[in-house]
Amino acid sequence: MTAVCCLSRSAGDSGDLRAGLYGWTWGGCGYIDLFWVREDQRGCGLGAQVLAAAEAEIRRRGCDRVALGTHSFQAPGFYARFGYAECGRTPGYPHGHDDIHLVKQLG
Repeated sequence: MTAVCCLSRSAGDSGDLRAGLYGWTWGGCGYIDLFWVREDQRGCGLGAQVLAAAEAEIRRRGCDRVALGTHSFQAPGFYARFGYAECGRTPGYPHGHDDIHLVKQLG
């Protein structure tokens, strides 16, 4: 298992983190474990850039698919826009929401 990390820092002297992603590759597959975009940076394409960078790195490592999990109150629509398809769901985790399992075939 080999880690995949992508970070986005703001321009200028502050270098504040704006987004981050952590995952790994193993057995010809990639997995995105943690992915966040600072709230004031959402909606400007930064998440798409970080996700694309991670997918490129996963492809570079010879993987043909990537999987991840999100909750129903988080970002399932975001991932659907980039070709991720639901492959499973844990209802009621946490209470009142679902844990959604997604996968994407990389071309």
